[in-house]
Formats: sequence, C-alpha cells, structure tokens
Amino acid sequence: MVRIVAILRPYRLKDALSQLRDRQWVQHIHVQEVRGYGMQKEHLEDYFGDDVGMEFLPKIRLEILVEDLFAELAMEAIAKGARTGRMGDGKIFLIREVATV
Repeated sequence: MVRIVAILRPYRLKDALSQLRDRQWVQHIHVQEVRGYGMQKEHLEDYFGDDVGMEFLPKIRLEILVEDLFAELAMEAIAKGARTGRMGDGKIFLIREVATV
C-alpha cells in the first residue's frame, strides 16, 4: 500500500476526483483545505526567516491510498485532472511506508 499526496488548485479538485471516480483500486480518499507558498507567482524570494510580505495561497491537499501496482495510474489520473499547464498547478508525492508488526 502506498500513500499519494497531491497539492493542487482548489478549482481543479472536482476534475481530479472525477479522474479517480469509480476506480476500484482507490482505497481511501482524504481532502483538506491548506494554504501554501511557493513559486506560483513565477518567482521565489528568500526572506531569510522573515515572513513579512509572504502571501500564502489557498490549495487543496488530496491524499489517497492505493496498492503499489496502481500508484502510477493514480498519479497520472490526478495529474490529468489537476493540470492547467500554468505555474502553480501543484505537486504530487508518492510515499512508500514500511509497516512493522
């Protein structure tokens, strides 16, 4: 089992979820509203620890659990639904966790 975490634009959530809908291999879906700061405004300024002037933008954190076999399919489906082709579309992270018993 792997966890896929995607950070995307809020208005692209519906399209990303529609790509995952009715997929038997999606085990769990979690959605959370978050705020983030990055290169979306086409530049990244270094404030050296000073957060004055940093503008955090609204984003959606989409988290799904799938079997290892379907990880690539899931990431492609999310990207297909979330991509606009502009800077700031988001990121997709694949997290492989080792369970100990």
